[in-house]
Amino acid sequence: MDVLAIMLSVVLIFLAVLHFYWSIFGIKDPEAVLPKNVKSNTVKTPGKLMAVAVGVILLGFAFVYINKVIGYFSHPWLQYISIGIAFVFIVRAFGDFKYVGFFKTAKNSKFSILDTKYYSPLCLLMGVLILLLEAFG
Repeated sequence: MDVLAIMLSVVLIFLAVLHFYWSIFGIKDPEAVLPKNVKSNTVKTPGKLMAVAVGVILLGFAFVYINKVIGYFSHPWLQYISIGIAFVFIVRAFGDFKYVGFFKTAKNSKFSILDTKYYSPLCLLMGVLILLLEAFG
């Protein structure tokens, strides 16, 4: 199960670095990674601070799984935190949201197509893998 924890850590670190990159250099194609407002037909780009915050959160998630491999910090709450992270990803994938998730209502933008094809399945896969890691790891 260490391999699974390492894989999850690598994906989370990659996503964190991507958010840090966006905060420094900006998003090259915002319509591909941000939902378009249905009413105004515009993409509202979040600020640099928000991108950094998401990157820090993803990096924190990654350290939970790095810790599972190296075992530096042992606390019973880590398992509950890990299960909470899994549910965050599963809710992101299935949530009945307007712009994200499998059951989104806005489905005509570039982001929504990519969300259905890549982003939501990745969130679901990560959530399920985290639950498997906690169940059998």
